[in-house]
Amino acid sequence: MIDPLLEELRSSEVPVFARYEADIDSLFKAAEGIESAANIVIIGHGGSMTTFKGILGSLGRKLPQGMSFYLIDTVDPLHIGMVKERCGPEDTHVIAISKSGDTLTVLEVLSLFKGYRTTVVTQSGDGTLRKLARSNGWGIVDVPEHVCGRFSGGSASTLLPAILLGIDVRSYVGGLREAYRYAIEDKDIIDLAGAFYMIERLGKRTLFLSVYSKGYSAFNDLVTQLFHETLSKSRKGLTLLASEGPECQHHTIQRVLDGPEDIATLFVLVNGEEGEVISWPGVDIEYKGVPMKEMGPYSLKKAMMSEAKGVIGSLDEMEAPWASITMEDESERSIGFYVGMMQYMAYYFALLRRVEPFDQPAVEKAKEIAIGNRSVE
Repeated sequence: MIDPLLEELRSSEVPVFARYEADIDSLFKAAEGIESAANIVIIGHGGSMTTFKGILGSLGRKLPQGMSFYLIDTVDPLHIGMVKERCGPEDTHVIAISKSGDTLTVLEVLSLFKGYRTTVVTQSGDGTLRKLARSNGWGIVDVPEHVCGRFSGGSASTLLPAILLGIDVRSYVGGLREAYRYAIEDKDIIDLAGAFYMIERLGKRTLFLSVYSKGYSAFNDLVTQLFHETLSKSRKGLTLLASEGPECQHHTIQRVLDGPEDIATLFVLVNGEEGEVISWPGVDIEYKGVPMKEMGPYSLKKAMMSEAKGVIGSLDEMEAPWASITMEDESERSIGFYVGMMQYMAYYFALLRRVEPFDQPAVEKAKEIAIGNRSVE
């Protein structure tokens, strides 16, 4: 039953996000007018922000910062007030991102940063954000009209702030494109999508994404958006429960191992560095009946993998379904590959469920209602 469906995936059209290639040289030129700022304030919502949020939370941890980054993906007055207190117009550059140029919350926040140097990232045409940029003499950077926000990890909305962060964006994009080729030419991603599709048809409608890495867990919002907005239509799709391990073992593993049995698990593991060595020489204390001086030496990597294997062993005892993805490291290329792989996974999941991958009709309806509620009372 599943084989014909998987064969359809193998012969499916290459999606538009995988065909698009950004002009990286032009993005470096755009960054030249921004990189002198001490503070970068990025205003955006949803898919236009989630990939860079992941990059900032992963690769951004390892780089010496010559500037501070502040993300505004809300209209929460306390958060915005805090950012404005720390970022004055004399040492701050604002980047406002909206593919359509008509995202009201982006425009509302931008109105609070009058007098700040500003660059907008938006598609060509007559969107409101582009009109504001023209009338105020702000910098304008284009994003493709045909690539929707959650699949924009290879466009300016992600790459421009990543350049300012100091990321090797060419290596990141190389990993992204490698994932696209892998998804088409190799069967692993297709088989994984097919396996979870079949498991869902057996009642496992929740996918627990257990990410044993601080770096890769920074992309949990992106993966959640990819899966929820791409699959969940016409009462089809699944619920993604994304969490960071081993911290999730102090809360969500209780749900997975002892709650309703409507769940399947996908682990994300990292080979990575061994890290420092744990040992307890000369400590004459026991831990649960074992002398601590006999525990070790072993690496932090082994400690992390042992935590994951504990959960995997418990799932095996329950005969609960699980699979794993092991990333080589947390380099720019591997991070790019992870983003591209998750984009393609969501795309294949949508094709299997016979839903349109690139719209989000319920989201648009909610936006219409929200705009109507802004009328003056």
